[in-house]
Amino acid sequence: MTTAQGLIDSSAKQAGILAEGQSLEAGVNSDALKRLNRMINRFQNDGIELGLSTPLIAADTLYIDDADEEALEVQLTLRLMVRHRRPIDPGLAGAGRDALTELQAKYTVIPAMSLDRTLLHRSVRRNLTFNINNG
Repeated sequence: MTTAQGLIDSSAKQAGILAEGQSLEAGVNSDALKRLNRMINRFQNDGIELGLSTPLIAADTLYIDDADEEALEVQLTLRLMVRHRRPIDPGLAGAGRDALTELQAKYTVIPAMSLDRTLLHRSVRRNLTFNINNG
């Protein structure tokens, strides 16, 4: 369990834009928080329901398990690296793909599908009629 700011700081260190013992400039920190919120919103739009409401503020605690926290950290790190034009190691890119796949597998909600009963009945009648006439 961490705060949004803790996740931002950890991701910024991984991205190479924050050194140990330093803090992000206000503008960079604000941009990172916006990116975190957009990332979570995008996940929600893609059906990945992490149970996090946005917009997050820096002090908000993220009630997620360690594996999910790590997945979010990797995803945010990649976004920060792109934003700050840092080279992305292929291993980190692979970890990002794996993290996203894990989040999708764990949290994607697939809505129940149902068929209109009238369509089902028409199809059954058509098949019965076809089988009787041909058979």
